[in-house]
Amino acid sequence: MAESGTMPMLEKEPRLLLVDGHALVFIAHNAIKQPLTIRSTGEIVTAVFGFLNVFFRVLNEYSPTHIAFTFDPPGPTFRHERYADYKGTRPDMPAELPAQIEKIRRLADAFRIPVYEVPGFEADDVLGTFAKQAQEQGIETIVLTVDTDILQIVSPQVRVLIDSSFQKKLYDEQAVRERYEGLGPSAVPDIKALVGDTSDNIPGVPGIGNKTAIKLVSEFGSIEGILEHIDEVTPPRAQQNLRDNRDQAIESKVLTTIVRNVPVELKLDDLEFMRFDRAEVVELLREFEFHSMVNRLPGGGDVGDSSGAASPEAATDVTVVDTDAKLASLVKAVSNKAGFAFDTETTSIVAMTAGLVGISIANTEDKAWYIPVGHKSGTQLSPNTVLDALRPVFEDENIPKVAHNANYDITILANHGIAVAGLAFDTMLASHLAGRKAIGLKAMALDVLGHEMTPISDLIGTGRKQITMAEVPIEKAAPYAGADADFTWRLYPIVKKELEEKGLTHLIPEVEMPLVHVLVRMQRNGIAIDSNRLNKMSSDLGEQLAEVQNSMFQTVGHEFNIGSPQQLSDILFKELRLPPTKRTKGGHSTDASSLDFLKEQLDAGTVEDADPKAYDVLNGILEYRQISKIKSTYVDALPGLVNAKTGRIHTSYNQTGSATGRVSSNDPNVQNIPVRTELGREVRKAFIPGKDGWTLFGADYSQIELRILAHMSQDPGLLEAFRSGEDIHSATASTVNNVPLDEVTPDMRRIAKIMNFGVVYGLSAFGIQQQTGLKADEGRAFIETYFGKYPGIRDYIEKTKAQAAQDGYVQTLLGRRRYI
Repeated sequence: MAESGTMPMLEKEPRLLLVDGHALVFIAHNAIKQPLTIRSTGEIVTAVFGFLNVFFRVLNEYSPTHIAFTFDPPGPTFRHERYADYKGTRPDMPAELPAQIEKIRRLADAFRIPVYEVPGFEADDVLGTFAKQAQEQGIETIVLTVDTDILQIVSPQVRVLIDSSFQKKLYDEQAVRERYEGLGPSAVPDIKALVGDTSDNIPGVPGIGNKTAIKLVSEFGSIEGILEHIDEVTPPRAQQNLRDNRDQAIESKVLTTIVRNVPVELKLDDLEFMRFDRAEVVELLREFEFHSMVNRLPGGGDVGDSSGAASPEAATDVTVVDTDAKLASLVKAVSNKAGFAFDTETTSIVAMTAGLVGISIANTEDKAWYIPVGHKSGTQLSPNTVLDALRPVFEDENIPKVAHNANYDITILANHGIAVAGLAFDTMLASHLAGRKAIGLKAMALDVLGHEMTPISDLIGTGRKQITMAEVPIEKAAPYAGADADFTWRLYPIVKKELEEKGLTHLIPEVEMPLVHVLVRMQRNGIAIDSNRLNKMSSDLGEQLAEVQNSMFQTVGHEFNIGSPQQLSDILFKELRLPPTKRTKGGHSTDASSLDFLKEQLDAGTVEDADPKAYDVLNGILEYRQISKIKSTYVDALPGLVNAKTGRIHTSYNQTGSATGRVSSNDPNVQNIPVRTELGREVRKAFIPGKDGWTLFGADYSQIELRILAHMSQDPGLLEAFRSGEDIHSATASTVNNVPLDEVTPDMRRIAKIMNFGVVYGLSAFGIQQQTGLKADEGRAFIETYFGKYPGIRDYIEKTKAQAAQDGYVQTLLGRRRYI
């Protein structure tokens, strides 16, 4: 059975794509758990985003030449008239979906894709009719849906692409036979009718499941054939159920059979794709704030009239600085207090190893300079000449500089001998402060300025054929690079004004810009590691993994693939008879949370009938995973990340990694190395001082979050506990349990610690039960007592929630906003 996108397509055109609009809308709505919202209006657009994501992926994989969308019409269909309870168990459409369906219709209009809905018939019937007409005309057809009912229309020229959160498969006739144990597409309505369909409230025949239905249809050909040979049906129970529900079985088949003669005509000329106006589609994507989708539009910039989404080449006049005279002119033009925006072009996105290819500068809207220094061909000045000329300008703190993601560009220039001073503004950091979701330069140019910038992939390609910027001809690189500086300069006053309106301007000079330089210095300094220690540890862990694995094999009695969720599911839930976890397409879940929950049940002795070997095997799996993760993520990976020039590891610190302003780390993430396990502590020992006689010094705030809470809530009890120098958790235990400090037990302190850190983050009675072992009622009483002793905390929480409901955001002490 071929995976989506892997089945060879027919060579000839046209290729028709029929889209089951209603089915895709609902699956998209349910698949994305966290709703996406349009920032300015608060509208939920989850289904629209999900629909478009699938649609673009299918366009890329199958390149259809003709497309049609189908939707269910309002009102009842002929199936409702035949069977009053048809789809009667379905809940009402979610309140937020009708508006999203209307947005998808608007997208279809913008793409010039016809939308078909026929009164009295479902979208499936229109799909079936079109597929039949397409087959008769010899047109290769793909039907995009999430509903396996539609597999009945598969034919030599019609294939069905199931694209849902559960499976992504392209079905031809052979794939259908593999799914239904040799039965072809024509058998699907009979199988579905016998089994029934809870989602459509089709009754089927009681007691007949999928396995029995396939067996009966294989033996007798159809429901009619089964009923004609009712005396031969086995098992006896199925025979009796069929006798008792004969009319229901026949009626169910009518309901499950897709109608292929709906009064609608397939007119291929009406369905021709790639006739849309790109500017119109881009504007709609901007309205929905789907900036990341713009670069996925098919056809590049050649579709329709793109005048409404001007490219940077048309918008920016770029001077290529390739002579001494031009360089001198540039230096003179930017040597003033008006400032300028700058950007660098490099050979890599990893700043510590990237080579400098060019520098772009802008201080006047619509104009920019590009100074090539590292292209493999073309006229350009030597790097030393350019750097020596620009150094006084970049290192003059009286000349303000603006950048988009200045951290990267300052690191690049520092690696080439220029210490940038006078950094005044970073449009990326400022946009993050302002609460924007899309903070990339190209997304902001589209969102704020209405300009669609050229994606880097247009210059360097993607995948195996990707080249570096150094290989791009200067005449192509210059417009791209110049636009980066130009658009940064254009965005600067707009985003600055936005911060002013929100009262956040002070954070740029007081926090964000100084921090950029601190982080750049930390990144460039890096940290030394003991590679020999890690290599020895890797060898030892490899032996431990082999021992754990062999022990499990001996316990179970045979070998299995520990990395296979399917095989693990069979071992745990079939062979060892552990209680099943949530279902997945491969069986039952074996993810970390599921196995941890199973271990808790085994530890508590609440699992009955499980094989006695289950405990040892489950512990073995958890131990294997822990060792394997540490080995692959850190022990094996870290030595390979050592910079050949510096002999150190250089992480990247991200100031936009969280809404609260907390800095994150990546490539590698040095903040997530475990500290509470022995293995994690061993990995940490591999980080060593960079020089002999140096010592690594670690520092941490004492209960910093609770100190902040005491300050912000001004609760008298919490403030007094800190002022008197008491152990805050013991003080809370004493207060809540109403006992003197010297009578607080370790268990009291443990629970108080959980309360101190948990309740302020919304820890519920159930959460307390999970973490402390207290009963839910005891946890609830504990929460009430806690807030009774510290009323200022509850008041602060309630005031914060009320403020968030009114304003749509909460604020940190420094004024940073987190939008809800």
